[in-house]
Amino acid sequence: MHIENNGFRFLGEPFDPNGEDGPLELNKLHINSVTANDDGMYIGGLHTNGMLHFNGKRINMSATLPAGTHNAQPFEDGVLFNDTSSDCVRYAGRNGESLAFKTEAFDESDIDFADVEDADTRRQGFARGLCTVGDRFVAAGSSPSTISLYDFESEQKVGSVNLSLDIRNAIQGLTIWPFDNV
Repeated sequence: MHIENNGFRFLGEPFDPNGEDGPLELNKLHINSVTANDDGMYIGGLHTNGMLHFNGKRINMSATLPAGTHNAQPFEDGVLFNDTSSDCVRYAGRNGESLAFKTEAFDESDIDFADVEDADTRRQGFARGLCTVGDRFVAAGSSPSTISLYDFESEQKVGSVNLSLDIRNAIQGLTIWPFDNV
């Protein structure tokens, strides 16, 4: 599906990526999250201004989000996302409830390759990669190569694991399988 932004409306058009017809090869919406459930498909990106919902016929704005978000997805009665611009994992409920967890931070002198170019995306705390673990926990990735587990019931970080202090490495996506069902 090709998503086109027409002012404040979004249109979904089918296309064959191997065919000759289709959209221009541009990254205008910068899609960075797609989640599906029984309600439809949810799509988010840096330039969508929110989380979109595709019900099989139309695309509508499901929730507005701040610029610079990644991994937006429905959670409980709201939306869960990495607020990358603010270096945190954030939940915003439809009833005004909100919760934020700051990403893991390390002493700058411990970061390897801290002087690399492209500091906007290669910086410590850059939140990317998000996965719910049941109804209570959320696992989230951040740079450099860190996975943290947050408990939404107690509103605390349970723990984190750092795999490398090389700032060039990031956790791009997280998936946790229910191993007892495999």
